[in-house]
Amino acid sequence: MAKALLIDAASLPVYELGPEHPFARDRLRPLYDLIERQGLVEQSELIAAPLATDSELALAHDPAYVAFMRELSAAAEDPALRRRAPTFGMGTADNPIAAGQHEGASAAAGASLACVRAVLEGRARAAFNPSGGLHHAMPAAASGFCIYNDLVVAIRAALDAGLSRVAYVDYDVHHGDGVEHAFAEDPRVLTVSYHEDPRVRWPGTGYVEDRGRGAGKGSVLNLPFLSGSGDGSWQHCVETSLRAALAVFKPELLVTQHGCDPHYEDPLADLRLSTGSFLFAAQLSQELAGEHCAGRWVASGGGGYQPYRVLPRAWAMVWMVMSQRSLPSEVDAGWRQAWQELSGGPLPERFLDTPRSEIAQISAGNEKTLQRLLAEIG
Repeated sequence: MAKALLIDAASLPVYELGPEHPFARDRLRPLYDLIERQGLVEQSELIAAPLATDSELALAHDPAYVAFMRELSAAAEDPALRRRAPTFGMGTADNPIAAGQHEGASAAAGASLACVRAVLEGRARAAFNPSGGLHHAMPAAASGFCIYNDLVVAIRAALDAGLSRVAYVDYDVHHGDGVEHAFAEDPRVLTVSYHEDPRVRWPGTGYVEDRGRGAGKGSVLNLPFLSGSGDGSWQHCVETSLRAALAVFKPELLVTQHGCDPHYEDPLADLRLSTGSFLFAAQLSQELAGEHCAGRWVASGGGGYQPYRVLPRAWAMVWMVMSQRSLPSEVDAGWRQAWQELSGGPLPERFLDTPRSEIAQISAGNEKTLQRLLAEIG
């Protein structure tokens, strides 16, 4: 059995939201180039993935929505389809229309499915799909740059395969609302989201008192952080709450989303983490998967809007942790030279950057939220 597998992004159709969109079409190219230049992957560790089928997408989405997206993807300029698009969350500033979107989004879903299947079938202990993590997509609508919710598809497939408890942990700066919506009434899935204060950050959901509904009451955990939190407070609150939650829930599989938009250089948020927190999240995830899930861990990408300065280092570190490789002392010089023109300036020389100073008042506010959540966990 392989230690870990990495989705071969070069084999996937492009996830297309337009050349000027924050979710850049080439956001994975610098990541994979960095991984290869640093010698961090072998051919035997790469896994190809087919597009998710309509029946697989139906694990998360209404068939009418999938059918419309297939039609729109093939005829993106059709005026009649464009008039209908807002009904399905398309044709907006967040989700502009472009050709090939059904295929690109189906590829991301198929890749997360391939990761889950590889782990559950014993072909790998863990697997990483950087193209996934599209956590905002809803059953019948695109939302927040996300067309199909690969995470919901993958988790439902794991349940259908016979698992009785799956834990989902979302490190993205935005609340994992689409995944929470899917499982808020399902006690078999624990959804945990660590995100910036919904009073100031889209989508405006994910308060600590939101705990699920009906039979799923108690299976939803949200820890919203005050803006400007910084590494120390974030890491303390995440580790303390997640250890407590998983000790109670005892999952059989851990699924994580590693959005790197909490970084202090990200233009769409303000949590002010350094890349050290992304390394920390990956290490904690691996440790807890080993403690509770016999090592079974599926990770995805997510948000992150510094596609050259932050995303490649952040997700390369997730893969390093998962594949049990050591962190290089420096970022490959050839990689920095190859991508610095597109980045608009010199790229960081090290994987770990300098943390920002913390503010005691913000840390104290986060601690209060943590204590409220721990009381809920019991």
